[in-house]
Amino acid sequence: MAVLAPWVWVLVGCLSAAVAEDSGTTTPYPPLWEESPEQLSDYRFEDGKHIINPWVFTDRMGLYRILLTQTAVYFARYGPENEQNLLWGLPFQFGWQYKSGRLVDPTGGTDCGYETGDPMCVSVDSWWADVNYFLSVIPFLAAVDSGILGISADQITILPPPLDQSKFCYGVSGCQELVRETMDNWTAFFKYMQLPSSDFDGLLEHLWTAHTSSLEYPVDVFPDRYAYYSDQEAKFEENWAVAVNYLAAAYLPTTMNRTYRFQKGLPPRVLVDTDIAPFISNFTTLQNMVLVSLTALGDTDRLTGSASLTAWEFIMSSKAARELFLKAFEEFLGTST
Repeated sequence: MAVLAPWVWVLVGCLSAAVAEDSGTTTPYPPLWEESPEQLSDYRFEDGKHIINPWVFTDRMGLYRILLTQTAVYFARYGPENEQNLLWGLPFQFGWQYKSGRLVDPTGGTDCGYETGDPMCVSVDSWWADVNYFLSVIPFLAAVDSGILGISADQITILPPPLDQSKFCYGVSGCQELVRETMDNWTAFFKYMQLPSSDFDGLLEHLWTAHTSSLEYPVDVFPDRYAYYSDQEAKFEENWAVAVNYLAAAYLPTTMNRTYRFQKGLPPRVLVDTDIAPFISNFTTLQNMVLVSLTALGDTDRLTGSASLTAWEFIMSSKAARELFLKAFEEFLGTST
C-alpha cells in the first residue's frame, strides 16, 4: 500500500482539485442544450426514418438529451430533477470539448467548427470528436437495441462523416459487427437499468464498464489524429484516456452537479507547445494542477506497464475501499473550498 500511495493520491488530487471550485453554484446545462433535439421528432424525417447527423453539434448533443429524458424515470428514486442520472457525464464532456475548441478541424484545412466558418460542424479529423462518437452514437444505438427508447433500429438513419467512413458504424447491426463488446456493454447497462432489482452501485459498475469499453476501439484506430495537435495536447489526450480507467475502477458517480464541477478543472482551450503546466499563465491554478496530476498519472501507468491500474482495480474491487476513497475525496474537497 505504501508503494501505491503516491499515484493513488495523484488521482485523489486530480479529482479533488477539479471538483473543488464553485461547489455552491447552480449547475447550468451543457452548451446549446435547449437548442438540441429533445425527442426524435425534432430531427429531420424522411422516408419513414429520423435523420441524425452526429457531425453537427446539436444533432449529437440531442442524442444525449433524448437519453437523459428517456431514462429519468429510472433515476427518480435516487434524487429529484434527474440530477442523479449517471449519463450526465457524457453531454457535459461533449459540451466542454465544444467550448474549448476541441471539436474543430485541427488541420485547419476546412472551416469546420470555427466561429468564422461553420461553428456547429464537428470535425472528423478531431481526435476528441472521433472518440466521443463511440460515447454518443454507440450508447444511443444500444439504448434503441435494449428497447428503452421504444423505437426500432430501422426508424433511424445515422449519417456518415465526409472522410474515413469505414472507421465508424451507423446502425445497430453494423455497430454490433464493428464494436460488439462495446454495444453489448451499453445494452447491458440499459437492460440492467430497467430491472426492479437494479441499484446505484450496480448502475455505476455497468456504466463504467461500457464507458471504458467505448474507448478501446477509437484510441487504437485514431492515433494518427495526434499528429494534428501540439505535443502538449497530444500528451493530454493520451493521459486523459488513461485516467478514465482509474475513474472507472473507483466508480466515480457522474451525476449532474459533480460532473459540472469536475469540468472546472479542465483546460479551457487546446494546448500549444509552450503550455507547460503548472506555469500556464492564462490557466487557473486549478487547471494547471489538473494537468500536472494527469501527466503524473499517465507517466506512472506507462512506467509500470499498467500494473498500477491492475493494483488499483484490485483495491477498488471492494465496496468498502471505494467508499473510503470517495470519503477521502470529499474530505479533501472540504478543506479545499
